[in-house]
Amino acid sequence: MIIEGKLISKKILEELKGEIRQKNLNLFLAAVLVSDNPGIRKFIELKGKAAMEVGIDYNIFEFSEKISEEMLKNEVRKIVTDKGNNGVLVELPLPKGINAQNILNEITIDKDVDVLSREAQDSFFSNESGILPPAVEAVRTVLEFYKFEVKGMKAAVFGYGLLVGKPVAYWLSQNGADVSIIDENTKNPEKYSLEADIIISGVGKPEFIGGDMVKKGVVVIDFGYENKDGRMVGDFKFDEVAPKASLITPVPGGMGPVVVAAVLKNLIKLNS
Repeated sequence: MIIEGKLISKKILEELKGEIRQKNLNLFLAAVLVSDNPGIRKFIELKGKAAMEVGIDYNIFEFSEKISEEMLKNEVRKIVTDKGNNGVLVELPLPKGINAQNILNEITIDKDVDVLSREAQDSFFSNESGILPPAVEAVRTVLEFYKFEVKGMKAAVFGYGLLVGKPVAYWLSQNGADVSIIDENTKNPEKYSLEADIIISGVGKPEFIGGDMVKKGVVVIDFGYENKDGRMVGDFKFDEVAPKASLITPVPGGMGPVVVAAVLKNLIKLNS
């Protein structure tokens, strides 16, 4: 079965719209863009479209890729300290030569909708956070929607990055899954993926997980989003893996819309 991310996202956005009206919230979300990449721009614009749909004001603060780290830090600090902004996100990746973590650390925990500052991460990894990183919230939402229980399941997580792999692997293990983390140093990754009941990948390597690396009935969650020969594809070879999977996210239209909804859900939680 194909996981309908757009449908799930639409349902969440309708709920958030109702919550904003009920609580009479006036929210402003600030997004920082330091990229000429059309794909990154499209994603930040999709967040804006979803925000406006539910009644959240959205501003994009755009900076040149040539900006210095120190100048960007100062600009982000100004945006964060502006009382008119209820939440702040920095669209990643940032240009080479800029230490992303130093920039993210300028976002105070009360405005960190992406849970990416050091303080917000520490809070999440010590089980003290009131919100989940958007990728984790998206996984939780999708699995709950399809009534899939992770407790006692074997999970394989491809990649251990800040946005997907690291927080998702932690959340799975905290919820009772037996988690294997697969990175570039893992020998014979299929040894782990073939045993997994659920596989999550966010490494951004187009179609590198094939049908021979998964077992029948597996749940597949694909955060990959790369351009290959003029079409957007994920980390999995969809046509090979889909016939074996009990659930699989398509690319595009799978996890992306749910992640966007999760960001807005975090903004509301932080301001309720």
